[in-house]
Amino acid sequence: MDVHGAVTKESDSQTQAITTVNMSVIGLVGTAPDALSGTAATLTLGSTLVNNSIVYTAAAVGTDGNQLQVTAVSGVPDTSDPDAPVGATTSAVFADDLLTITLGTDETGAVTATAVDVVAAVTAVADSGITAALYSGTTGAGVVAPVSATNLTGGAAEPFPLYTPALISGSRSKAKQLGYSGTLYADMNDILNNIGALVVVVRAEDDDDPEQQTANIIQGIQALQLGQGTLNYQPRILIAPDWSTDDGVGKALESMAATLRAVTYLDSPSMATAESVAIRAQEYGARVEILRPRIMVTSDITGKNSARPYSAVAAGLRVATDSNYGYWWSKSNKEVLGFTGLEQVDDYVIGSDTCTVNQLNQANVSTIIMQDSYKHWGNRLCSSDPQLRFEAVRRTMDAIEDSIQLMITKNYTDRPIDAAFSDSLLGSINSYIRQNTGSGRPLNGGRAWADPDLNTEETLAAGQFYYNVALGTKSPAEEIIGTYSIDNSYTVQALGLSSSSSTTTA
Repeated sequence: MDVHGAVTKESDSQTQAITTVNMSVIGLVGTAPDALSGTAATLTLGSTLVNNSIVYTAAAVGTDGNQLQVTAVSGVPDTSDPDAPVGATTSAVFADDLLTITLGTDETGAVTATAVDVVAAVTAVADSGITAALYSGTTGAGVVAPVSATNLTGGAAEPFPLYTPALISGSRSKAKQLGYSGTLYADMNDILNNIGALVVVVRAEDDDDPEQQTANIIQGIQALQLGQGTLNYQPRILIAPDWSTDDGVGKALESMAATLRAVTYLDSPSMATAESVAIRAQEYGARVEILRPRIMVTSDITGKNSARPYSAVAAGLRVATDSNYGYWWSKSNKEVLGFTGLEQVDDYVIGSDTCTVNQLNQANVSTIIMQDSYKHWGNRLCSSDPQLRFEAVRRTMDAIEDSIQLMITKNYTDRPIDAAFSDSLLGSINSYIRQNTGSGRPLNGGRAWADPDLNTEETLAAGQFYYNVALGTKSPAEEIIGTYSIDNSYTVQALGLSSSSSTTTA
């Protein structure tokens, strides 16, 4: 329809901003059999002074119990025979989240129902969402008074339900809700000793049977992929401290790392030899970092010093490095905190390619050295690729790729393919690359362009648009080689001498 006057339209051809995804979320799997359970909502009515106090409790724990209500109303006597009226009996019914109690009366309508009568009536209700009990220390002989509909309160969900992602945002008090038995509390303590990280925690069921326990941990690892959908946090650093010494668990972590575009750190068994760890590294791929040795940690519960897996500390260090320097920085040669020593000390000599530490690094195994303080030593994932074997490069690619993919999904998927679509999409990517290029940023450069070979009449007609991205990532300076020589001309200059000087005679 034609309009007589000004018309406003919006253009969708502008470039779109790209926000880098959060690469610093740890995914942690373990056991915590004494974790805090959920709390059922309750309601206390009546008075202990008149001996009619009743505690109503939601049948199920959790916040849903806070929606339940209790009401008590006076019964109506049966007066169908005026010469012999009959008082009402005490009864209860539960429907639509409401427990309705009808209080017994005498023939005149005066309430006679005692707390004992009410508890019995509620207990007799089948499939009730609310239970009732006498207040502790009372006999329930007092008469109950009518009450309007009143909510139960205090219901709280279980903070760490089995096989369900839960979030700890750098909080030691929240970590203590895991309880002190099992593995998760100690793992969280190792992480928090390095930084107050965001941790997606999955609690697996504790089992005395080793094979069943391994299966439970693997089931917990599968639950990590629910982190984005349930918590809006996608784990990017996956660990299952100590359990990851098992290759079944290790392979599950590796597979999940590929699914989530994450990296995973695998622990080595107690007193594992350098040779055995190097052999194990050959069995894994480009998202796995093998760690050795184990660390000596003093428990904040028992005060005892014992050997612990290193992966939780390494994950904390990774997040600390992200925070202090950037996700594109290597965590190698950075100080690690929270432990008193190492279970095994390997020989390390600067510049030696035959010392055990450097041989481990060459075999794609990361370790710890003492150089002013304990420092993580190693850049490599289990890959032979000369650049993507560096964890920092792998994570840079993941961050850039995921951020661009998310932006495209939000802003360009299902739009008509035309020049405005192509210009805007490619402009958005190139703008993002420019923002991330330079000193103190993840990239040395890069560009995006439409693929001239794949964008054919047929593919475009089929709704497919192909683009290419080239990125100049920053490898860590793993080997810095200097050449030294002796130049005695500097000595001659220092003495004030030169080859052209003449000899003066008397």
